[in-house]
Amino acid sequence: MARKIIAEPPAPPPPNVPQLEEDNKNLSLRERLEQHRNQPGCVKCHAGIDPWGLPFEQYDAAGRFRRESVAADSTLPDETEVSGVAQLKQYLAEDRLDQVAFGMLKHLSIYAGGRSLTWKEIELLRQQGVALRDGGYRLRDLIHFVIHSSIFLEK
Repeated sequence: MARKIIAEPPAPPPPNVPQLEEDNKNLSLRERLEQHRNQPGCVKCHAGIDPWGLPFEQYDAAGRFRRESVAADSTLPDETEVSGVAQLKQYLAEDRLDQVAFGMLKHLSIYAGGRSLTWKEIELLRQQGVALRDGGYRLRDLIHFVIHSSIFLEK
């Protein structure tokens, strides 16, 4: 979620991260993450990773809504409280729309250019892509922005 939707990927894990124990398969994802996060060296990274996924506990692995009640509340890295996917979606659409649009521009540019982006190109997207806000970040406008940018033209 952090990497693909809002383009804020977590740092890579340190080389000595222990694996989750096999004997905790009966625990919920939230409980397993808390157990892992409480190990030394894990809490800092997981504070920016786990909150994005916890609202999705409302769905099973096949994407079906769970009938049983699950704890899908989460405190996001910026201290915003959400309770389930609907509130996460609302938060992304209202409070983080610029960042979501930047993530989309970034992925479109990588796909269109057929390569990774340089730091300078990423900054170009971040700074100039905000101009599309007034148009509501329509997909058509995002695509036009990318194909008319130097990222696509300098292929």
